[in-house]
Amino acid sequence: MMQVDERFEVGASRAEVFRLWTAFEQYPSFLTGVDSVYAETSERLRWRASIAGLPRSFYAIVTEYEPDERLAFVSVDQSSLGWWVDLVELGPHRTEVRVRVIVSPRGDLWAPGLTELDELTIRCDLLRFRALAEGTLSQAA
Repeated sequence: MMQVDERFEVGASRAEVFRLWTAFEQYPSFLTGVDSVYAETSERLRWRASIAGLPRSFYAIVTEYEPDERLAFVSVDQSSLGWWVDLVELGPHRTEVRVRVIVSPRGDLWAPGLTELDELTIRCDLLRFRALAEGTLSQAA
């Protein structure tokens, strides 16, 4: 099992940051290995990812949704993946983002690609999220 806890500030309002976290179709722009995330309903997400070069699909359920404050979702398939995101307003255009990610592969589903999904990768993904939220992702490329 791997757990990553990260806290960082974003130069954007809490509402803007929350809107980006709930724009699931944007996840491939900042999450490594994610090909698509599609919200089938307001609570069910279908993920397509490439792990160790192999395509994988799984579903996640939104377990907590508090507008502008908290978003949490967990996978419901053969691996355990959970994200918890809390937002704290620091000012009109400043938000603290607190993220917890837990990855716990079951069986051998993700075993070949587990080395690709490590703590450093997740922290870099969160830096890309911050750049996207601040509108600097296209400028940094």
